[in-house]
Formats: sequence, C-alpha cells, structure tokens
Amino acid sequence: MAHSVELKCLCGGIKGSVEIIPESFFHVHCLCIDCQNFARHLNNEANILDEHGGTELFQTYPAHMKITEGKDKIGCLQLTPKGLYRWHTTCCNMPIANTMRSPNIPFVGLSVKLMNFSSDQQKLKALGPVTVKAFGKYSRGDMPKDTHARFPISGIPKILAFMLKGMLRKRNRPHPFFNDKKPIAEIDSIS
Repeated sequence: MAHSVELKCLCGGIKGSVEIIPESFFHVHCLCIDCQNFARHLNNEANILDEHGGTELFQTYPAHMKITEGKDKIGCLQLTPKGLYRWHTTCCNMPIANTMRSPNIPFVGLSVKLMNFSSDQQKLKALGPVTVKAFGKYSRGDMPKDTHARFPISGIPKILAFMLKGMLRKRNRPHPFFNDKKPIAEIDSIS
C-alpha cells in the first residue's frame, strides 16, 4: 500500500514529500568514493556519512517525489564530466538526491536523511531493510558485513527492469529537479 513521507532538510528551508510505493523503490547503502567526496565538498560529513563513510539512499522514480518549498535553495554538483547530478541544499549543505543528467531517465536516489521519520522503527516499517550494500571497498575501516566490494552484478537486471518499467509508465515526469529538460539549478563542477 502506498503512503507519503514528508521530506525536510536540517534547517527546514527545503520541504517536500515522496510516495513510497511497493515494487517502485530500492533501499540501498552506498559506500562509494563519490558519495564520500560529495559529503566532503558540502563540508558536512558528520551529518551525512555513517561511521563507515556510507550513505543511505531511497532509489525511486522522479514522479514519486515533490519539492514543495525552497526550490531556490537547491544547488547541484557534478563530480565528473559524465557523472550523476548531485542535488543538495544551499541552506544547510545536505544532500537531497542523485539523478542522471537527463530528465528522461526515471531515477532519483533520495537521501534517507531528508525523510522525516519519528523513529528507526517507523523508517524500517516504511522502507524495509537495506536491500543492497555496495562499494564496500571504499569503506572507512573494516568493510561492513553483507557489503559487496563493488555493485553486485546480480543487481544489474533488477535495476534495468526498474528503469524500463519507469520509462514505459512515464515515471520520469513530473521531475522535481528539471523544468522540462532544463535543470532547476546551475550545475557546478569540481572536475
């Protein structure tokens, strides 16, 4: 059964919501170096990364996410010329989400830190357990248990099926980070 979760950054300057629809999301724990570099660039590692340098993400379709307040406080960073767009708050330097460079790709990797849950139990009930722990080779300290050193090959067919389903059902629109094909913020690059 679908339900909505409130989104809010640390300072409350950006608000929105995301629909949690069964079979339309992945709950992942990413330890990749790009997520760590993004947190470092935002100068906010303590509020973003866990003790292993990981980030918890809720990957879903853009059509399921809305920004209702604070669009003027959204910035975007691209770490490499062909890399993801990494959307963040300019008010409290928190990650919002990752997207592909095109609004035609039905994918948004929302930071779970933005999702407003009253407890860890409520979060677990809404999202279920983390289903993929990836890029453990970049972890700080020992690699956490049940973590893949890279992205597991067994997950690729699931991701491709998810994208195809989203394309066929046009789940890329409306897109919270693009007005038609134009990003809602200027794309900064550090490369």
